[in-house]
Amino acid sequence: MKRCVSMGLAPVLMLLIGCRAIGPEYERPAIETDPRWAASSDVSFNSAEPEGIETWWVSLNDPVLNSLIDRALMANLDLASAVARVRQAAAIRGIAAGERVPDLDATGSYARERQGQNGFPALQAPAEFESFALGLEFGWELDVWGRVRRLVEAADADLAATLEDLHDVRLIIVAELASEYVRLRSSQQRLRVAQRNIEIQRQSLSLTQVRFDNGAAPQLDVAQAQTNLANTQAALPLLQAEEREAALRIAVLLGENPASLIGELDESAPIPTPPETLAVGIPADVLRRRPDVRAAERLLAGEVARIGVELADLYPRFSLSGTLEFNSTNSAALFDANSLGFGIGPAFVWNIFDGGRERGGVRAQRAAADIAAIGYRSSVLGALESVEGAMYRHARQIEQAAAFQRAAAAAAQSAELSRRLYLEGRSDFQNVLDSERELFTAQDNLILSRSEVTSTFITLQRSLGGGWSPPPGKAEPHDEAAP
Repeated sequence: MKRCVSMGLAPVLMLLIGCRAIGPEYERPAIETDPRWAASSDVSFNSAEPEGIETWWVSLNDPVLNSLIDRALMANLDLASAVARVRQAAAIRGIAAGERVPDLDATGSYARERQGQNGFPALQAPAEFESFALGLEFGWELDVWGRVRRLVEAADADLAATLEDLHDVRLIIVAELASEYVRLRSSQQRLRVAQRNIEIQRQSLSLTQVRFDNGAAPQLDVAQAQTNLANTQAALPLLQAEEREAALRIAVLLGENPASLIGELDESAPIPTPPETLAVGIPADVLRRRPDVRAAERLLAGEVARIGVELADLYPRFSLSGTLEFNSTNSAALFDANSLGFGIGPAFVWNIFDGGRERGGVRAQRAAADIAAIGYRSSVLGALESVEGAMYRHARQIEQAAAFQRAAAAAAQSAELSRRLYLEGRSDFQNVLDSERELFTAQDNLILSRSEVTSTFITLQRSLGGGWSPPPGKAEPHDEAAP
């Protein structure tokens, strides 16, 4: 009879466990995007799929930068922290998955007892005895409403979001390091420009001093030349400080002592130059590639799954538990058949009144899912905005650099002409001073503008999601398996 009952109960339990999980089934929100970028009309962009975007910095053709980025990706502390967060999320997911299988505990006890004669008049003398117990206990929540399945689903989504955060940290580190490297090289180039102009202005000062000594020029020319030279020299300390600050920051990004790169990066080098034509793809590709958008989508999936967890708490929770235990007062007879005891049976618990707390939890979780959906939408719009803005600024920066190039060439010609006219006595020294100041400003602006061209290129690559690529054939964020 017992066997018949057990055989009849098993299919019922399996049917209950196989029920569809309660709560809404997640569907990724559809996002409509334009087929092309508004800023892609500039000749420097095309809508082809970017090639090599996972290592976009290689296109700058700077071996030192490539080496620094490789070192940063191996030892950066923020990246190491992000990796640890992925491990933590994977462990939490394992905890959630563990609820799908029964708990099995081994139990054991030993006691030595003495019963006094006064408490038991029938005893002729105090009695002493030992008791031994050894057994197993198990408990299993029957996932009738899919509560555990939704927990695992939410943990999977959280793990995937954490993995996307790791990818995003990688992108941020690469972009920041490249930007600091550009700042370092820009400072070095500006220092060289300042030093060249200081040499030119020293020659002008020497010239006016000789002319003054010969009575061919007033002392005012000498004073003005000294002022011009001192003002240019005053730019050196701040440029040197900026160069040092960039080197210190790069070292920290490499996970090293801030002063470790002093000397290694002291030798001046050109500012890396980006390619003239850039492939930016289409908006849909960016949304597929950007880790922050993918993470926001996974967070939404997790919040939707948790609605099912909260809903399941409104229904009875079924479980199956049992024990298998050997009990004896004699250790030698502990494993005899007469020492064996067992028990097994189902149970349920159902909260029928809690002052509305459970239903409040459902409403709160639905609101959390709505917040995550809004966050996902905001992340999408922010991604599109950043790309459009970066493309437009990069194009305008190229135009500005070209204008400063023309200005620097004209300023150099003006400085040479004004000096010759001054020596010929056909112009006063004020024109020389003005042209030298304009030359220094134009050349400094040119260096700054060129560095900004590279900086906006870096920003554009970051906004495009450059620095990694999703696995081939896994366009949807939720299709990617956790590591």
